[in-house]
Amino acid sequence: MAKLSRPAVIRALIWKETRELARDRKFLATIIASPILSLLAIALFTTFLLQYQPIYVAVVSLDSGEAASWFTTWLSKLLREAGLAVEEGLSYEHAIRDVRFDLIVVVPEGFSENLTSISRVAYVHIVKRAGAPEERLSRAEESVKWAVSVLSTEVSKARIRRLGELAGVGELDPEAIRNPVQVATPVYIVPTGEPAKPEDILRPFIARLLILSLSFIVTPASTYIVDGIVGERERKTMEMLLSTPAGLVDLVLSKLFTSSLIGLIASASDVAGLVLYFSVLILSLGWWFWGLFDLALIALHAISAFLSILVTVSISLPFIARVKGIKTASNIAGLFSIMALAFFVAGWVVDFYKLPPTIQAPLMVAPFTHSILVIQGYVYRDALVVVRSIVVLIALSVLFLYLSLKTLDREKVLLAT
Repeated sequence: MAKLSRPAVIRALIWKETRELARDRKFLATIIASPILSLLAIALFTTFLLQYQPIYVAVVSLDSGEAASWFTTWLSKLLREAGLAVEEGLSYEHAIRDVRFDLIVVVPEGFSENLTSISRVAYVHIVKRAGAPEERLSRAEESVKWAVSVLSTEVSKARIRRLGELAGVGELDPEAIRNPVQVATPVYIVPTGEPAKPEDILRPFIARLLILSLSFIVTPASTYIVDGIVGERERKTMEMLLSTPAGLVDLVLSKLFTSSLIGLIASASDVAGLVLYFSVLILSLGWWFWGLFDLALIALHAISAFLSILVTVSISLPFIARVKGIKTASNIAGLFSIMALAFFVAGWVVDFYKLPPTIQAPLMVAPFTHSILVIQGYVYRDALVVVRSIVVLIALSVLFLYLSLKTLDREKVLLAT
């Protein structure tokens, strides 16, 4: 019988692994459905609770004047349109003792007189309840300040017109007096300096989503490689596989390929789940979410995901192969997954591309830094960083894989020594 070539052996092993993976439909369904369903459930649950736990605001007037009465009614209407639960007509003592109210707006005595005067300032006081979630307080406070700002603008325009009439200078442009120097509407540009298109503005947000999704792809791949090696040994099938023309290297390479494939499936599912999660939350707040995926960006994400999985599994492989039980091997793989998670979550918040050299240089030792820079470099149109990061990831993957395979032999894999 003719001896099979190594490529033929590896192809046969990959066919075996993928066939086993395809037959385990429950495992595949779990990988695909878990992130989508869990993130969707979190978004829907959060939205549901937000609807039944609105921000409560009390509008209290201590002034009996007509202007104060009009202002409290108008302010309450605007705050309700902003999604806040507003109650008016309460006494100040009642409002501060009612723990439902996160924020209390007080219209002080003399407000009407000051508002209609040409030389006085009409103040509105805000009382915030200690212990209330800061995010809720900030949202309510900004809504009140916005409403007061709208009124202040209109009152100042009326006062300027009145002063112009008294001074006999004719018609005035109130805006030229109120804001003689202004900042024009900001213009977005891309890293090359050209005007940005709508998709260019959205691309950094999409890129951050993709970086964050990398944190979910390592664990499924690590779990599969643990079962592929330690599980084969516990099921007493490792000896049978190693007795075939396939060598240990061929077996490990086929396991690595399949685990990378699982990671890519999980990555795609995570991206879909994250986009769905943010879409539901943003729509629940009254905004529209439109995202335009860049095919080149998605392709780079796939490359970065594949190489990140390969590096992680290659680093953890010697440790996994030397332990006897699946639980211990899973814990070891989990440590490497946590390391990857720390980097990818940081990449969601921090712009690694703009870190100072003194901070960035030490981080370049970690392969996950390059996984992040592949995506962030593309956003900043820095082809050199993208290519360099991919080359470094490939080099590290090959290096760690070579070292991992060199440290393994049949006896160590079979006996876990």
